[in-house]
Amino acid sequence: MQITLYRRSYPIAGSPVAHSFAPDQASQRHTFTAEGKVYESSCREVQVTVPDGAKLDVLRNVLCWTGPSGAVRSTAQEVFDLATAGERGFRLADASAARA
Repeated sequence: MQITLYRRSYPIAGSPVAHSFAPDQASQRHTFTAEGKVYESSCREVQVTVPDGAKLDVLRNVLCWTGPSGAVRSTAQEVFDLATAGERGFRLADASAARA
């Protein structure tokens, strides 16, 4: 099964990166200040393959899936980390997404 994560980042080294299951609202603005300069965030979609049967719980903002030791709930950042690491059942649809 494939889901879409939304990656928010800034055009400067060392800046924060955030992942979410829902896109930012168009009216929402995110900035990062470094060395007295303000940077606007950019958001892009990242396609991730997750284990079959995984369900997105939009109220708790987690992905629910079954792992080797039972039921698991993962945040968007954890899902991205699992896919980047190539954990069983998780994969980035585009390998360049981990570097961007």
